[in-house]
Amino acid sequence: MRDESAVVNGLRSYGWWVAAGARFRLSSAPGVRISVAELEPAGAARLASDFAAVLGESEATYGG
Repeated sequence: MRDESAVVNGLRSYGWWVAAGARFRLSSAPGVRISVAELEPAGAARLASDFAAVLGESEATYGG
């Protein structure tokens, strides 16, 4: 992803709380951290759908 902040904010608008990856990486590309250990299968499907939508919005808006 090009702009992890846009993805984080986009997922928050869908009701998900995720973290930008900046503080967790040393030299990798931008990303987000999502913990799904206690997420039920229905929630995982919704998260995947919402994540895909946000990635599409992020690329269209911030694709540079």
